Amino acid sequence: MINVNKCIVAMALLCAFAFRDVAAQETEPSPWSRFGMGLTIPTLSSPQLMMGGVSSPIIDGYVINPDQPASAASCVSTLFQSSIHLNRSNMREGDSTETVNYGSPGGINLVVKKPGGSSAVMMGVIPYSSKGYNVSRTVETDTLMGNYRESYTGSGGTAKSYLGFAHSFKGKKWLPAGNADSVLVGNRAVSLGAQVSLLFGEVISTARLNIEDVTYLDNRTRSSMRHRSLGGLLGIQAFQLLWANYDSERNFKGSASLYVGATYAPEVNLFTDHEKTVETVQLLNNVETVIDTASYTSLLDAQGRMPSKYSIGGAIVFESANGRRVLLAADFMEEDWTVVSESFNEIDILEGEATWAVASRSSLGFTLKPRTDRSNNNILSRSTFKSGFALDLYPISFKGNQLHGWRASAGVTIPLEGSRSTSRIHFGVEMGHRGVGIDNGTVFEESLEESLFSMQFGVTLAPFFKNLWLTPKLYD
Repeated sequence: MINVNKCIVAMALLCAFAFRDVAAQETEPSPWSRFGMGLTIPTLSSPQLMMGGVSSPIIDGYVINPDQPASAASCVSTLFQSSIHLNRSNMREGDSTETVNYGSPGGINLVVKKPGGSSAVMMGVIPYSSKGYNVSRTVETDTLMGNYRESYTGSGGTAKSYLGFAHSFKGKKWLPAGNADSVLVGNRAVSLGAQVSLLFGEVISTARLNIEDVTYLDNRTRSSMRHRSLGGLLGIQAFQLLWANYDSERNFKGSASLYVGATYAPEVNLFTDHEKTVETVQLLNNVETVIDTASYTSLLDAQGRMPSKYSIGGAIVFESANGRRVLLAADFMEEDWTVVSESFNEIDILEGEATWAVASRSSLGFTLKPRTDRSNNNILSRSTFKSGFALDLYPISFKGNQLHGWRASAGVTIPLEGSRSTSRIHFGVEMGHRGVGIDNGTVFEESLEESLFSMQFGVTLAPFFKNLWLTPKLYD
């Protein structure tokens, strides 16, 4: 049995660390994070991540889906959700390999809803992009200058805070139960939702040129970009009961349901404060001394554009009288950065040899809740098992080849024993690969490949079942 008090203490520590780190997302050691605002982070909400990132069609009243604003209307009550993620990245380029272990906080999300109500408010903070790379190389030459060392480091990242509202419209229908009776069931529902979000954060890049001959001075270039953007997200979800069977005693026998959903985020302005300093430095005994400032550039409110983004997906659910529930889902997301590439004419946000590309994610998800154990002592029979697979295309291309990857995930959602509520804990694992490829599927020569592995631990907390928040008392 899971101890509730220990879980609450762990959750408090989780929230403390998550709030501390959300302003500086230095959690992506990949050298690919050098370009743009850093690598965009897949949704770090454990329930969706365990299904390969499927989010737009999923209707689950016991978890929060921050990427689908309409889903809040389907929550059974007020919910709080967060997570932590432990990651391992094995990077390989040619004969060189490096393994990095790191951690990152997930999103912090809250849904406020009256039990049984049709409307809900959702809010939270979720990571958006991250930089944390540290790469270097030594170049040997026969010139008078001699050998030199290049190093590149990055830090920081961006996050997104949001506030949303959702409302559902439900329909009911009488279904036959035997030959002489009937049952009133909910046979359809449509939920609409909207979010207002603020993207904020700072990314910092530093490049150094260190000449081994101490008679030559070295060079250091620092670049800082502080981003902010006000945007929005619209969502819709629909539920349709395909069929349901009841016996003559009005006992449920089985059903099938169809879920569909879509989201759309319009194109919005991106404002950036940019500072760039080029300095002449001297490195002696690992102490870096600034000799002179060659140039300094400062630009406030440089304007660019964030592209529009949409997602669409569907799911089919089968439920049986013994409590078994099976869900099959598919989801697709696309975000075209090429249409806004010309808007970044005041500053070069992307930098380097990369170019903008069309980002997308294709996801498949599977959920299984086993048949219920009548003794009610087997916690696994009340748990939900999830798995998923995703194909990712990132918004950058390097030397004409787009960065892409795949992810396979699995996990379990377990009721929080002893809480006397609908609270749940989530545990999942994910593995994948990221790199640059060409049309025949082989790896681009001398490019970086990454093998990824991560573990996630998250919780969704609900009030004690007697704490009917937002419900008026029936007596004075």
